[in-house]
Parts: sequence; C-alpha cells; structure tokens
Amino acid sequence: MSLKLIFAASLISTFVAWYVCCLIPGRTPRGILRATFIALLCSPGIIVGHGFAVVPSLFALYVQPSIFTLGPMLVVLIITLGIIFGVPALRNHSSAWPPTAEDIFLRAYAPKFVFFGIVSAVLMLALIYTNQQRAMWVISLKYGLFFAGALINLTLCYWATRVKQARPLLTPLFFAAPALLMTAPTVSFMWYGGGAIGGLIGSGRQRIAAWVSLCVFALLSINSTFRIYLAATAQSHVTIGGGVAGNAVMAVVFAAVGLLACWRLRRHVRTESRTTIS
Repeated sequence: MSLKLIFAASLISTFVAWYVCCLIPGRTPRGILRATFIALLCSPGIIVGHGFAVVPSLFALYVQPSIFTLGPMLVVLIITLGIIFGVPALRNHSSAWPPTAEDIFLRAYAPKFVFFGIVSAVLMLALIYTNQQRAMWVISLKYGLFFAGALINLTLCYWATRVKQARPLLTPLFFAAPALLMTAPTVSFMWYGGGAIGGLIGSGRQRIAAWVSLCVFALLSINSTFRIYLAATAQSHVTIGGGVAGNAVMAVVFAAVGLLACWRLRRHVRTESRTTIS
C-alpha cells in the first residue's frame, strides 16, 4: 500500500511542479526543469526483490542506490526532453500565475483526465490490496473513493461539455479507462457512468442522462445482488468482498441512487418544459 501511495503522491507532485515551472520565463530552462521533475518523480524504480516496482526512482535511490535506478531516470529524462521540445504545445506551455482552474483542468483536457484517472486508480489499488482490508477506516476510504471517483468524473465531464463542447459519452472514458487496468471492472463502470451522466447533463440532454443513470445503477445493483448469492453459497475457504450484509447494503444504495437520480433529472426536464411553454 505504501509504495502505491508514494507513487500517487509523486504523480500529483509532478503535476503541481509542471505549473510552478510557469514562473520560469524562458522556454528552454522551463522545459529542462519540467523534464527533470518528471524523471525524478515518475521514473519507475527497480528495487531488488521487487522487480519493476510501482515506485518513483527517487524513493528507490533512497532505499537502495543502484545503477539500475539511475538508468531508468536517465532514459526517462531523455525521452521526456524529446517529447517536451518536440511537441509545440508542451514546449510553449505557460500560463498566468496563479493559473486559473480552467487552465489547470480543461486545457488539453483529454490527457489530463487520463492523468486524474491514473492517480485515482492507484489510490483505489492501494486501498484494495492493503494488509488492513478489514479495518473500518480502509473500508470507508475504499467505498468513499469508489463514489468520489464517479463524482469527480461527473464534474469534469460536465465542465468539459459546457466549456469545450466535449463529447459526453467519449470524454468519460479518459478518466475511467485507467481503473479498468488496475481495479475491478465495477470501479471503472461506476466512474464511467458518473462521467457519462455529467457529460449528458452538461450538453443539455437531461432526459437521456436520467435513463443512463437508471441503467448504470440498476446494473450495479444487480451485480451486488449476484454477489450476495455468491457470498451465501461460497465454500468456507472462499471470501467474497463485502459478504452478504455488505453487498445487500450496496444493492439497496445503488437502486436508491439510480431511482433518485432518474427522478430528479426527469423532474428537471418537466420543469424546463413547463417554463418554455409558459
């Protein structure tokens, strides 16, 4: 868990450092410094006994200084320098200080949404595979992040479709796809569903958003119901996450959220229709 949290922290630090470098006036020193931060904080470190570990090289150097750690940092530095100075948008990127929220989150939103998805997925991965899975605080954080990821994607996609006219059903994939590679499919599905709902609302398609929300949460509720069956019929040596009680609660929560979201959105559509007619 700790290595994954360190990796997530290094990614966030790199993102912040990229914008702090906007204070440097020249393109060349700014690009070199950005590439150096990426190489230091994001290069995958190789620690003996752990293989190609999910840990930044800076931490690997602290734990076990080795040419096998300096090597990846040098390779990443060279590649990053080539990308930054080879792509005009990256080479010339600068913004006023402090940068606006729109500049941070929506400028080149597609790769940024992927980045936010990777950070969220790494945090979820850390909580799923922690040695304290049964601790109440871990369970609370895990389910909190499960729902928070959907809300984050909903907000990002709503904002992107309102300001950038992004595609409401494609844009949520940028944030949700990394979770599919790191965690359970239900996490990615939940996050994509939240983003799709936000994107549809942002593009003025509340009626479709209502049906999408109903379908997404109905499928999640059905999945939790099926897990109740698996937990009830599983052999003693088989463990189903959440058990009978936990999955029963989640099934009810999903059904309630889906019905509430559908009702609210359809009510909003009817209210707008009456206003337009009046």
